[in-house]
This record gives sequence, structure tokens and C-alpha cells, in this order.
Amino acid sequence: MTQQLIAVDVTALDALVKKVDRLEQLLHGGKFQPKQDWVSIQEAARILECCPSTIRRKINLGEIQAKGSGKSRRVRLD
Repeated sequence: MTQQLIAVDVTALDALVKKVDRLEQLLHGGKFQPKQDWVSIQEAARILECCPSTIRRKINLGEIQAKGSGKSRRVRLD
């Protein structure tokens, strides 16, 4: 097997290494969880990194599917 040398943009490689490091932190830090079918508004806001009011607005606009009402209201993140 022969080896080849390739030219690599150091800046792009450095950015890629940082992204991989961040993914490893998320995986090993327990912050990565399988996607659930239906989650609470609070959980959806945490997952999408926004405010619960944004989730409610998206529900009202029909951008996010929801079921239930009050504290038992659940949203589907696709």
C-alpha cells in the first residue's frame, strides 16, 4: 500500500477538529439523547435552543405539531 500526501487548508482542518471535539463533549457529557416523538414545550425549547414562547408561537402558526393542553401539552419535533 502506498501513501499519498495531500494539501490541507490548516484553518479548515482546525475548524473541523473543533467541531469533532464539541461533538465528543456532547456525547460523553450525556447531553446527547435520542430524539423523542413527543416532548414538553420546555424540552422542545431546550432542544431547539429557544424560549418556550417561541415554541408556543410556532404551534400557533402551525409550524410545530402539538397535542394536549396545559402542562400535559406535547409537541412533535421532526
